[in-house]
Amino acid sequence: MHRLDINTYAGEPGEVVSVGTQVHGGGKVVIRVDGQDIGATRQFPLKANPGDQTGMRVTLFGATGESCVVGVSRVDGGSDGDLLVCQPHDPAPVHFYTFIVAATASLTALRDIRSGR
Repeated sequence: MHRLDINTYAGEPGEVVSVGTQVHGGGKVVIRVDGQDIGATRQFPLKANPGDQTGMRVTLFGATGESCVVGVSRVDGGSDGDLLVCQPHDPAPVHFYTFIVAATASLTALRDIRSGR
């Protein structure tokens, strides 16, 4: 999978996305993929056809100052990180992510361009 923009990724049909979370404090994290809570699974496959899209929403419920580090992998050979922090004006921060399915040939070409080939 490749990062296209902030919290926007492109992957192959059926590619499995892994989401890791590290909560600091006593907060609770809820991850929803296309509106469905994925519970403790923390993995989901991308859809089957180029052009298909999957939405993910990560919400942190907690007291002011509690935080959660989110890791999406495998992105460009590693993990892509994000941070949610509970604040007085935003006590339950929500971050949105988009996963777009692209043809394997397109993703190979993107990888080649990024590596300078």
